Amino acid sequence: MRWVYMGDYYDIGYRLKDVMAEKGVTISQLADMTGISEDTIKAIRSGKTKSPGIQLMISIADALGCTMDGFLHRQSLTHEELYLLSKFRTLNIHGKNMVMLMADSEDHMQRQLPGRNSTASTRKIPCISSTHTLASNTDYSTHATEFIDMPADYFPTADYCLRLTTNMLHPIYMKDDLLAVEKDFPRLGDIAVFLNEDGVEMIRKYTERDGSPYLEAVSRCDKSIYLTSDIICLGTILGIIRLQDTRMPPIS
Repeated sequence: MRWVYMGDYYDIGYRLKDVMAEKGVTISQLADMTGISEDTIKAIRSGKTKSPGIQLMISIADALGCTMDGFLHRQSLTHEELYLLSKFRTLNIHGKNMVMLMADSEDHMQRQLPGRNSTASTRKIPCISSTHTLASNTDYSTHATEFIDMPADYFPTADYCLRLTTNMLHPIYMKDDLLAVEKDFPRLGDIAVFLNEDGVEMIRKYTERDGSPYLEAVSRCDKSIYLTSDIICLGTILGIIRLQDTRMPPIS
């Protein structure tokens, strides 16, 4: 494995020398403490072995009384980061792709946010456009992302927007409509954006049927279906963004 630090190769040999010096441990003592041969430890310290195995380095770090994060001068993961990592590992490939898309979009948007004391009247918001339309549904497994300027008080809780590429949702929504989306699970009666395991986006009304979650079609071209475990929710639609004349109230 490669030990990487700040974009460059992490010199594990220099770090091992430093920690051993800090702890007052000799090569012979470390060999006795770990069961690793002195020749192997010398090879790591000299830089001859640049990529020691992870189990070997864990043994060395344990013997020196420090964690791997401490050994590498790395910050430990927070509870929130550990939670996100555990959830991410349970997702299938399209779920992971959507999480990474949202992370990239959110990172870009955060970089564009004005300072706390700024009086800027607009904010950047990511806008996702599919490059492949399937009748009334849209395939977002292939998509493009742009960032649009929107008045700061216009759908202020929206996290991103979707650009529709079909007229098949008429009369509820039209082609080229920008839908403001908040990354929250819908309440009963809300219209939301869902994604199936094939990466196909579905706009449906969240309801119940026979006591089970049900996604009701919003146009005659759609089919109503039950909400199953292989369908994920991408957020609740707040309304249509009208950037041409933002003096008019948002359409909800």
